[in-house]
Amino acid sequence: MESVDPMLIAFLPKDIRNMFFPYASVQLASLVFNLIIGFVMASIIGAHFRKYASAFCNRQDFSRLFPLLMLSVILIITVVKASLALALGLVGALSIVRFRTPIKEPEELLYLFLNIGIAVALGAGQTLAAVVSCFVTLLLIAWIKKRDSQTKQENGLFLSLNHVSDTGYQDTQLVSQLKELLSSHADRIELRRIDIADTRFDASFFISVSDEKQIDACMNALSNAFNGINISLLEQHNIAGV
Repeated sequence: MESVDPMLIAFLPKDIRNMFFPYASVQLASLVFNLIIGFVMASIIGAHFRKYASAFCNRQDFSRLFPLLMLSVILIITVVKASLALALGLVGALSIVRFRTPIKEPEELLYLFLNIGIAVALGAGQTLAAVVSCFVTLLLIAWIKKRDSQTKQENGLFLSLNHVSDTGYQDTQLVSQLKELLSSHADRIELRRIDIADTRFDASFFISVSDEKQIDACMNALSNAFNGINISLLEQHNIAGV
């Protein structure tokens, strides 16, 4: 395909040039500067996510995706904002692209939206607003997390249970029994997942306790209620190193 004569482009109206030749209106120096700022912001958001998030995932690997997401959105917004034709083409392209990676935790989705929001601001040329918004948001989230942890003075643990029974669990109120047992020994419980087969169940809970005595009492109660049960405890902040 032959290239367009630059002299011909110069005589076209400005609106036509911006619509069909958007590369002429993209300032490379500003784009590179915003990409660098975005990379730094994404790295800071990733460090914040690894330290303060409580999502049940590999936070170390998940946070490594933030810089790539940030830089991609900055590039898209920078190019698309200069051309109506490219903006309409992007809408058509995104309408046929489907992302099948599931986001199981709401907290993961919120951090992704934070990255996208900062990237959109940088791509639109609002660099100062993006930097200030990023730091203010992260500082407020960190303050809320620390305030809640000092107020409740509780330790978060992920509790995994596995048990095999000869009689089975089809006619039992297993979920109610587990919740009632754990609630009597923990400050707070959340059922994250449970799989029940004919003679076996696997369950995952997030529990909060104030001291080690509650953990011992909880494990003894489970062992007495379910003979031969397998119990696994995982402190939530150690998930980043999985």
